[in-house]
Amino acid sequence: MKDAIFDDFIDRLRSESDIVSIVSDYVALKKKGKNYWGCCPFHNEKTPSFSVTPDKGFFYCFGCQSGGNVFNFLMKVESITFFEAVKLLAKKLNIPMPEKEKSPREQARDQEIAKIYQVNELARDFFHSCLTKTNYGKPARDYLTSRGITAECIDFFKLGFAPPFWDKLSSAFSERGITLDILLKSGLCAARTSGDGVYDRFRNRIMFPISDVRGRIVGFGGRVLDDTQPKYLNSPETQVFNKRQVLYGIESAYKPIRDLGKVVIVEGYLDAIMLYTHGIKNVVASLGTAFTPEQARTLLKLNNLNTELLFSYDSDAAGQNATLRALNTVRALGAAIRVVTIPDGKDPDEFIRKHGSAAFEELLAAAQSLLDYQLDQALKSDDYSTVQGKIAVVGKLAPILAEADNAVEINAHITRLSQILAVDESALRSEITKYIVQLKKDKNVKNGKTINIAFLYKQPAPAVVQAERQLIRLMCDDLSLVPYVFAKIFPQEFQGVLQQEIINLIFNAYNMEKNITQAELNTVVNSLSEKANNEFSHIMLMEIQFEDVVKLVDDCIKTIRLAHLTTLYEQHRLMADELERMGDSSFLQELAESQRIKHEISKLHH
Repeated sequence: MKDAIFDDFIDRLRSESDIVSIVSDYVALKKKGKNYWGCCPFHNEKTPSFSVTPDKGFFYCFGCQSGGNVFNFLMKVESITFFEAVKLLAKKLNIPMPEKEKSPREQARDQEIAKIYQVNELARDFFHSCLTKTNYGKPARDYLTSRGITAECIDFFKLGFAPPFWDKLSSAFSERGITLDILLKSGLCAARTSGDGVYDRFRNRIMFPISDVRGRIVGFGGRVLDDTQPKYLNSPETQVFNKRQVLYGIESAYKPIRDLGKVVIVEGYLDAIMLYTHGIKNVVASLGTAFTPEQARTLLKLNNLNTELLFSYDSDAAGQNATLRALNTVRALGAAIRVVTIPDGKDPDEFIRKHGSAAFEELLAAAQSLLDYQLDQALKSDDYSTVQGKIAVVGKLAPILAEADNAVEINAHITRLSQILAVDESALRSEITKYIVQLKKDKNVKNGKTINIAFLYKQPAPAVVQAERQLIRLMCDDLSLVPYVFAKIFPQEFQGVLQQEIINLIFNAYNMEKNITQAELNTVVNSLSEKANNEFSHIMLMEIQFEDVVKLVDDCIKTIRLAHLTTLYEQHRLMADELERMGDSSFLQELAESQRIKHEISKLHH
C-alpha cells in the first residue's frame, strides 16, 4: 500500500465517517445549538464539558483540554495507535482496508513477532498449569497462600510456576513443533555455552506474565522461593519486550487510571496484585527496576498528559532511595507527583493485608507533594540540633527550593524551615538566592549566552491568544485567506507555542502546494503534536462573530505583531542596560535596535 493510496483511504474514512455517531458508541451525547455535548470519557465529571462539532469533525473537552478528530478520539478512548484506529474506523464503516505490499523481509519480521506473542501465551498457560495442576507447584502455591494470594487471584493474574528443571519447557515446546530459534528470540530459553541446544531461562520460580496495554504477553518476571540470587529475574530484551517501557498490570489498570486521572506506582508484582485485589485498581508496578521516563510517558499519555503519579514504594531505606530516584526521573516531565508514605517500614503489600483497603485509601489521600517529600527526607537525614547539622540540611534544601516554581509554596516552606531549624528567614532566602543565580547562570551558559541575564518567560496576554486563535480559525474556514495572511505575518511572531506550531503547519502546507485544499489541511493536521492537536480542536469549536472578515483578519494580525514587537523591544532594552552596566560598548547596538523596534510599534499604533 503506497503512501498516496493510504492517504486517500484516510481521507475517505474521514469524509464518510460521522464523528457524532462514532463518539456516541462511547459517550451519551445531547444536541445543544450546533454542537453535541456529553460527559468526557477521558476524565471524571458530572457536568458535561465534552463537545463534538459535526460540521467540522472535531471533539474537544473544555475540562481536560483533550481534543482532535475522529482518529484521535478512537486512539484515546481505545488506547490504540493511529494505524489501529484507522483499522477500527474502517471496520465500523464496513470499508475494506487497502492491502499493503510488504517486502519479504517485512513479512518475515511480522511472522516472527506473531510467533513470539504466540509462544509467550503458550508459556503463560504452561507455567499456570504447572502451578495449579502439578505437584511441582505445591511449594509455590503454599508460598502464595502465605502471602494472601487466593486461587481466584492466581487465576485472574494467570500466575504460574517454572519447574526446577533445565529443560522442562523447552522439551515440551519442541515436541509441539516450536523451533529453538523462536524459544531463544522469545527469551524463554538461552543457548548452552558448550555444545548445541538450549536450556530454560526460568527454573523453580513463581512466574508473573507481563502484558502490554492490549493484553498481549510480552515477557515474564520470575521470583525465587528461597534465598537464591537474583531474587527476581525478568525476560531479556526481545522484539516485543523492553522493560524500560513496560509496566506490570497496565492491561488491567489502564481504564481505572483513565477514569480516576491518577495511578499508584509500586515496586513489586505482589504489591500490585494485592492492591488490585483489595480494590485499588489503578495500580501498576515498575518491574522491580528503576522507574524510567518511558514508563512515565506511557502513564501520562493515558490522560492527555494529566495523569497524577502517586509513588508508593517500600518505606525502608532502599525504598526511599528508589522513590527519590524515580522522582528525579519524572520531575523534568512536568508531571503532577505525590508520594505515599507507609508507616512502620512496611511495603504496600504488607500494609494492605494488615490494615485493609480503607486504611490504604487514607494513605493515598494524605500523599505528600514532591517538594514536601523532598524537604521531609532532607530533615530526616541530618541532626539539625547542631550548627553543622543545620548547615548540612540547608545545603540539601536550598537547591530544591531554588528549582521550585511556585512562589507561594516556596515562601510557606521557608517560613516552616526557619521555625524548625531556628534559622533566620533572611539567611535562608540568601542561601536560596545563591542557587537561583547559579541556575540562571548555568542556563545562560547552556544556551550560549555570555552575560548573566535571564529574560523571564511571560504567558501571552489573553487578547493575543484570542487573536492568534481567531486568525487560525478564519483561515481554516476560508482557505483563500491563507496567501493573504502568509504575506502579512511570520509564524515566529505568534507568542503561543501551540498556535505557532499550527500556523507553521498551515504555512508549510501552503508553501508546498500554493493552493491548499481542505483535504490537504485535514491530512497535515494529523502531524500536529498531541497538545497542538487539542488546541486546534478547541479553535475549531470557537464561536466567532464578525461583519467584515478582512477587517477582523487585519485586527488579529495587528494585535499579534504589536505583542511580538513589544516583547522584542523589552528584550533589546534589557540587554542594552545589562551590557552598559558591564561596560560593554556593544550596548549602543542593542539600544539602536530597541529604538528601531519602538519606531515600528509607533507606526502600527498610528
